Amino acid sequence: MNDRLAAALHRFGNAARPAGRRAKRLWRTTKVGWFRLRRSPATRRVMVVAAILFVGTAAAAGGLALVGGTKADIGPFDTTVALHPDLTGETVVQIPPLGDVVFDSHDGPLGVNLKLDSVDPVEAQAIINTPGGVTSASESLASDVTDAVVRVVVEALAIVTLCGLLVGALAFRTMRRALLTGLTALSVTAALMGYAASTLRAESISQPRYEGLLAYAPSVVGNAEEIAVNYEEYVANLQKFVTNISEFYSLAMDMPQLGIQDDSIRVLHVSDIHLNPSAWHLMESVVQQFDIDAVADTGDMNDWGSEQEAEIFSQGVEQIEVPYVFVKGNHDSATTVAALAAYEHVIILDGEVQEVAGLNFAGVPDPRFTPDKGSEPSSEYTKQMLTESGERLARAIENAGGADLAMVHEPPMAEPLAGVVPLVLSGHTHKRSVKDLGEGTTLMVEGSTGAAGLRHFETEDPMKMEMDVLYFDPVTKALTAYDSISVGSGSETDVTLDRTVIPAEERVGEGETPISTEETATQDVPNGTEETTTQDVPNVAEETTTQDVPNVAEETATQPD
Repeated sequence: MNDRLAAALHRFGNAARPAGRRAKRLWRTTKVGWFRLRRSPATRRVMVVAAILFVGTAAAAGGLALVGGTKADIGPFDTTVALHPDLTGETVVQIPPLGDVVFDSHDGPLGVNLKLDSVDPVEAQAIINTPGGVTSASESLASDVTDAVVRVVVEALAIVTLCGLLVGALAFRTMRRALLTGLTALSVTAALMGYAASTLRAESISQPRYEGLLAYAPSVVGNAEEIAVNYEEYVANLQKFVTNISEFYSLAMDMPQLGIQDDSIRVLHVSDIHLNPSAWHLMESVVQQFDIDAVADTGDMNDWGSEQEAEIFSQGVEQIEVPYVFVKGNHDSATTVAALAAYEHVIILDGEVQEVAGLNFAGVPDPRFTPDKGSEPSSEYTKQMLTESGERLARAIENAGGADLAMVHEPPMAEPLAGVVPLVLSGHTHKRSVKDLGEGTTLMVEGSTGAAGLRHFETEDPMKMEMDVLYFDPVTKALTAYDSISVGSGSETDVTLDRTVIPAEERVGEGETPISTEETATQDVPNGTEETTTQDVPNVAEETTTQDVPNVAEETATQPD
């Protein structure tokens, strides 16, 4: 056996020796060839060229990432125009805090950003209200856009060239190769810009994509579907787009800023979502666009409080990435509360005070569960239940040493809180209102953030999705202003923002008692409807500006209590 194995190994060794010798000869030949190739002047030139191309392309990409924005006046707007690497090649018009309008204008790898920094209200109103104002503005609009784009392109080319020179000098340590690297970066960038320009789709302006609050107001672009198959039509539609944005944004810039600080604590008040899934998307947009610190939900997230409703619909709260403070409404069951409590960022208030986002929130659940109005108890017993719940919360606030705001579902629950807390938030009525409870306490009743859910289809006059952004002083914790947001539901696509700034002497904070005043603010809406807002609210109110999306005229006012 051993003899046979030894013989087999010997035969294998004899057969392998020629193959080993051939492999060695091949290795020696390859090594000599590679050595000669490396020493070849032609090969070295190819390698240097490849290195310059690679470093120049990398420098172009880095330079484009470093390109800042170029300030430009486009019509009534002060804008910032910027180029940036973008594989999709989109053009994004940023309209803070309302959202973005995105156009699939060209192919990548370059994108264009146009941010509206501010608007000249005098020039915008002249465009809107002066006969022939649109025609006059349109004469310079196309050239304004062209000049801005040319400037940002020239700046981008200069920056990438300088970046290429610097990187080339560091990489190659010779002036000639550094210059070649700079020229390479310039050529690559110019080629990319040329490619993007060659793929320009003028008709894309008729097919914008909306993000943020603008997703609920596509009428901001007007009848853009009638746009353009050639450059002249493209320019005309661009003029229309900018004119309509002027109309909308001029009102936004007109909104009073006094009392709203950059470090204000921002709370989004929502209520009565009633299983409307659109409410989650709208709330997510407002949280992002308005930099919200916390959401206060005053109940009625569900309709029947069933297990299926609770488990499925409560999943929408995952879209809200800030603390979510909740009190139960009369349509919410214990199952609803348990489903929400399973999420880490949800705070359920049940007769206690908790600090959230720098504010002390107090809250108590609705004592009733009445998904079927037919099983509702008598009015006297109902009033007693609600009053006792409010008294329970008042005791909790006093025991905790005070609170900055309280949350209840039904307005009658707020009456025992007069003089205990400066601000009470509630819902239930599906009708926005503000009321003075006396003793320095204000009650703010929210409309239905879910537009009453399925009840929306039961009325000829559809409700709006409503919510308020509340601004609190970070030091005194006093309410300084609030934005009332209304969004059309169903077939309506309008968005209305109504800002109320509370005069400094009337803010409830550090033990101060508000002063009773009454004011009326009147604003002309660009489409010809005069809008008047009258308020008789002793402790809030009083400077109000309303803005509507162009082409949608709607009269809005703070609802009386």
